[in-house]
Parts: sequence; C-alpha cells; structure tokens
Amino acid sequence: MDVSKDSCGSLIDCYTINGLELVRVSVVDHKMQPVYETLVKPHHKVLDYNTRWSGITENQLKACNITIEDVQRRLLKLFNEKSILIGHSLESDLKALKIVHETVVDTSLVFPHAKGKPFKRALKTLMTEFLTKIIQENTDGHDSMEDAISCMELMLWKVKQDLKNGSSNH
Repeated sequence: MDVSKDSCGSLIDCYTINGLELVRVSVVDHKMQPVYETLVKPHHKVLDYNTRWSGITENQLKACNITIEDVQRRLLKLFNEKSILIGHSLESDLKALKIVHETVVDTSLVFPHAKGKPFKRALKTLMTEFLTKIIQENTDGHDSMEDAISCMELMLWKVKQDLKNGSSNH
C-alpha cells in the first residue's frame, strides 16, 4: 500500500534502546490509521530493555526476526522524497532508522520550548497543554502508535488555530 507518496503526510515514531538502536517502528497515515508497526531485532546485545518506557521485553525481541534493513526496505515502499514525515523529535527517529529525509514536520520545533534550543517540550506535555489529553500513562511502557497519532492531533490543532488566527507561520 502506497499510503504516503501522494498524501498529506505520514506520522512516524520509533523506540530505541542502547542509545540509538532501533527496536520498534510505528507509522500512521494522515487519517491517523495504522499503516506499519513492527519490532526490530537489534544488532547488538541489549544491556537494558528499558521496558518501563519502551514497553518492550526480552521475550518479545527474542522472537523478532525483522532487521533494520527489512524496515528500511518497507519504508522505501511507503515513502518517497516528496512524502511529508511528521513526528516529535524526528531527528532521533531518522538517526535510528539510518535514513535521511528532508520533508519533515517536527512537533518539537513547531511547539518550541520557552528556553529555546536545545530544550524541547515533551510530547506528553504538549498534548496536555494544547489538547487537554493525557497520553503515555501506561505503566507497561509508551505506545509508539499513540505517540504518532498524538503528533498528528497536535498538528491538526495547530493548523486550525493558525487558520482561525489568520497566521501562516508554520
């Protein structure tokens, strides 16, 4: 399914362990429908699964045989150079995916921190402040699909606010 090549955008969220080692990828289309989600087998030994935040356990990754190369091939079928990728702190996701993409909308930049760069506001905080919605409450780890959808909800809210206020800054 070629969801993004001619569409309004796709949302992507990745989880990593051991620094930037990719272990989960979630992609949602511009209608906030799941398009692709997979665990990814890390190349290196996992020192800490960080399950509280990632939601990923040792048993899940032991059963996984999807490699980062498999994910890259799949994403190349979903996106092209004109596709718009939307996410929060996308530079981390793109580094983990080991891909370069120029057309991005990053909610961490659209909603800047009051102290300026390099500070960034948490996605959870943005959702609470602007949409009065609580996310990332699961004690079994964050849901990358929820995070991807939250980014789209934020951007839809932002566009509506800008249109309402007559602004086109973003």
